[in-house]
Amino acid sequence: MATDSREVEKPRGGVETAADIASPLPKHLWKDSFGRAAIRGLQILILAGTVALGIWLIVTLRLVTLPLLLALIIASAMHPIIRMLRRARFSRVWAAITALLAIILALAAVISSVVMTVIYEWSDLAVQAQQGVDKLFTILEGWGIPLDNTHIQEYLHKATSYLQTHDASTSAVEGFTVVTELITGALLMIVMLFFFLLDGPRMWRFILGFVPERLTHRIDAAGHASVHVLGRYIRGTVIIAGFAAIVDLIAMLVMHVPLAFPLAAMIFLSAFIPIVGALVTGIAAALVALVAAGPVAAIVLVCVVVLVNQVEHHILQPKVMGSALSLHGIVIISALAIGAHQGGVAGALLSVPVSAVIWASFKAFRSTRRTAGEDSGDDQGAEAEIPPGATVGDGNSGSGSSLPEAHG
Repeated sequence: MATDSREVEKPRGGVETAADIASPLPKHLWKDSFGRAAIRGLQILILAGTVALGIWLIVTLRLVTLPLLLALIIASAMHPIIRMLRRARFSRVWAAITALLAIILALAAVISSVVMTVIYEWSDLAVQAQQGVDKLFTILEGWGIPLDNTHIQEYLHKATSYLQTHDASTSAVEGFTVVTELITGALLMIVMLFFFLLDGPRMWRFILGFVPERLTHRIDAAGHASVHVLGRYIRGTVIIAGFAAIVDLIAMLVMHVPLAFPLAAMIFLSAFIPIVGALVTGIAAALVALVAAGPVAAIVLVCVVVLVNQVEHHILQPKVMGSALSLHGIVIISALAIGAHQGGVAGALLSVPVSAVIWASFKAFRSTRRTAGEDSGDDQGAEAEIPPGATVGDGNSGSGSSLPEAHG
């Protein structure tokens, strides 16, 4: 009948049945503004749960994930060296071996000259810092500034005692476990780094083979952006850390500040933790200068630290990093807090570069989608997409560059 193919209007003033009320209700629940907000909130919860699960897995399996991340970061930073060696007609294997040996020598030099210096002088640095805090409180109280000296001194003495004795209080079993994990992690990192340097592009093409064809170009662009950001971040941080350590070391030597070399080593290492690292080491150096050379030397050293920090942020960082660290300060501090809470010192060191990589990958993925959308109107251009698995670095060239090969 004709009436069966049309929707029958309900008579005005008529009574709706239970079926009339219940049937359209579930659809209408998700179509209004509250329904769309609920769907978006559910998506955000799923995404947050996925990220939290990933972080938990990374922390739980840190014996593997930490060497893997370090190998990826170092391989990205070594991309220009690999490219230079390939241009000098090194084979793919010998280029990877030469770069790996250079990395091992550089790391050994840093550990022996910088890290060991800080470890050997750690107790003296803690004592000098404690004396500097005591002298600062004395000066402030002399100026009439009220301080609850009892509680503050109690907390500071506890902190100083912990810094001086926490290594000695570690049991032999715990110490053996830590050493074993460090050696295992170092060996894993060296092996992974060698294969990243040797077969980085091949690994990347293998990963892209599992990606749907319509997303291959966008994910490839995100991978290139990740390598570019990681390389520039590490190379730029090393340059900035060396500049800050040298300038502050000269200032401390001129003012005859004791423990100048361990403090300079701390400044170099802390530069890999943005914002917070420079602040903490600057305060420690000023406290040591306050004890050894008086308030004038401490104030001068603080001015030098502030001046070096401004030069880093406004001159060096834009030149050597570019857009590699295009993150707001709030994002950096939040990433540092989360990384330090979940992974300790290693988490604090890796949180900022990982956050920068995630943001750079997202921007590249989004911008590539816009470009693909603009080109989709061209019939010929739509068929000329990059084939699945194709990258900038051709596999036949054998350039054992980092994973994947970066632009610029």
